[in-house]
Amino acid sequence: MRKLPANWKKKQGNLQQRNRQARLARAQEEAQAGPHGEWPVSWDPALYLNDPVGFAVGILRFNPTPYQVELLRDEKKRIVVIYPRQSGKTTTLAVRMIWYAAEHPATASLIVTPGLRQSMIVMDRIHAFLMKIPKAIRQGMLQKMQRTVVWFKNGSQIVALPNAPDLLRGYSASNVVTDESAFFRDDALVFYSVLFPMLQNTDGTLIASSTPWGKDSVFYKFTQDPTFSKHRVQIDEVIDAKLTTKAFIDEMRRRTPTERFRREYLAEFVEDELAYFSQNLITQCIDSQLSPITDDWTKEVKAPAGRYFLGVDLGKKVDCSVVAVIRWDGKEEVAELVGLVRFRLETPYAVIGMVKVICDKLQSVEKVLVDQTGVGEYIVEEMKNAKIRSRVEGVMLTVPSKQEILGYMKHLMQTNALSLYYDPNLIAQINVERYELTKTGQIQFSHADGSHDDELWSLALAAYATRTPDTSFMGKVYGVPHN
Repeated sequence: MRKLPANWKKKQGNLQQRNRQARLARAQEEAQAGPHGEWPVSWDPALYLNDPVGFAVGILRFNPTPYQVELLRDEKKRIVVIYPRQSGKTTTLAVRMIWYAAEHPATASLIVTPGLRQSMIVMDRIHAFLMKIPKAIRQGMLQKMQRTVVWFKNGSQIVALPNAPDLLRGYSASNVVTDESAFFRDDALVFYSVLFPMLQNTDGTLIASSTPWGKDSVFYKFTQDPTFSKHRVQIDEVIDAKLTTKAFIDEMRRRTPTERFRREYLAEFVEDELAYFSQNLITQCIDSQLSPITDDWTKEVKAPAGRYFLGVDLGKKVDCSVVAVIRWDGKEEVAELVGLVRFRLETPYAVIGMVKVICDKLQSVEKVLVDQTGVGEYIVEEMKNAKIRSRVEGVMLTVPSKQEILGYMKHLMQTNALSLYYDPNLIAQINVERYELTKTGQIQFSHADGSHDDELWSLALAAYATRTPDTSFMGKVYGVPHN
């Protein structure tokens, strides 16, 4: 057997480095060149398909950045993607999925996210690209487009799904793309018992992408796994690609809590040790099949039967006003968040009007709990005068009452009695609330300068409103009053 030279590993490493530099140089040239030439007259399966970058530029008219080119051309079977916020991650994944379906006949590509609404955001991006293609080419490529499924004439399809094991089982996929994977509830079950097995017979590709979150997650393990090809983009690369500006990033650094800025803009895995609600606790409450009842309460609302509770946090000069809606159907020992309505600063009468609209539409709101701190009892009286057909109560948020209200919400979360739909802003607000013990043994709550907690408090008030005799099981061993 021929003996390898002693320095062969170093030479191999140098070769790999030169190859990477060459690929990056080529990517930069292509990115600067941008879309070129005329549209093809009709769809030709042999045109552009061998190269996803050529397909992106020539067919989709998408001009990728150098780091997007690297991801588009990655041929590895296991890929992990960590991009900063607003750096083109969703767009790149959408382009790659279209190319994959067009290049690989009779294959299934799945988009899996913490909730169906998030999956449809990726699907919306896919639809936007496809609708830009001239009709003649699109008709030659596509069979049919629906809200959550796209069928290609070559027998391939792209399907958008939530990370619900019961909905995912039964699929056999060649290409699985998970987005915001760090926020998956029961992530070990989803990845190891559902997603990996569906790739077994196809020798398929798994791309896991996410904003950094907790380290006790499967996604974080992927980022540490040497068998995964890693695409970790620095914020300077995003600035160089002109997808954002240094001035904007500097502004976000000043305005955003440190931990959130490091997660969302520096793509780092960090957590505030003084956070009252841990990242893992929040993640276990995210229900992939839960979504808001409506995005516009002024229109016709088809609400499922159940008993409803509202929490109202009235904004002052800094925080916005927010109304949270929680539903309990009387069958499961779980309270479900089914709506969040946000308002502009200092608009209390708009809040009163919206509370009345929601109560009229649902017709089964049992209690509206309002934070009257700083505004007085008049706001509760105004709601009663508006003939809101529900029990309206006000509460003053003092140190003891805050401890009781947030403590109750935390208890519901710890006992799996509170479910949330995936909402990045709400999740960040829950995690930003900090605590410290005072000399008297009470818990003092706070949040960092530049952050907000109005959505958290509206949710906490709605959860606390469920403390009625008929729903007292949700707070067992927690001293729930029965009067």
